[in-house]
Amino acid sequence: MGREIEIKIPLTSCQYQDLLEFVGGKKIIDGINLLGNLVKIHKKDEYYSRYNSREERKSAGEPQVLRIRSELIEEKEKSYLTIKRKKIENGIELNAEDETFLENAQVLRELFELSGYHCWFKKEKESYSIHSTSKVFPGLDFHLEVIKVNNLPYAEVEVTDSTVDADKVKKAIADFMSLLGLDPDKRDTRSWVEIVEGLN
Repeated sequence: MGREIEIKIPLTSCQYQDLLEFVGGKKIIDGINLLGNLVKIHKKDEYYSRYNSREERKSAGEPQVLRIRSELIEEKEKSYLTIKRKKIENGIELNAEDETFLENAQVLRELFELSGYHCWFKKEKESYSIHSTSKVFPGLDFHLEVIKVNNLPYAEVEVTDSTVDADKVKKAIADFMSLLGLDPDKRDTRSWVEIVEGLN
């Protein structure tokens, strides 16, 4: 089980284009070094539950996320099952996540159906993804994604290093967002379901 700490911030159209230029290597931002190649990923997520409302899921102790993800990365498709337990601390997501590769996602869909689970939410995410380092915390790997989720533009920064104190990671991510020209106080703490459905 890994630890993820992430911040997501909504973008204007101009901010989205500026960040695409940055991750695409057409623009430099002082204090951030891009690592490796930019990867374009198209993700389709299906969320499953035995219950009809968030309140029912929560009271029954069901994980916040039971998901089948199909990813198209560089023209290759892979599918995964993800079980995620999520909590929010001071507006920053801390996730405990288990994930496993699916050779045939349709088998799991059928198993869910036979077990009384239903697909209650779908989302599509187009992502331009790259790893980076930064002067805000030398040696830490910042995974930066410039994304559209159901056509809504966002920047998302995630750190999965579980050896560094969580509070230090949270501050480093907020400082990283500032270097990108974004206000970390505008982070969106809602789930993607709430964002896509326009809920507060």
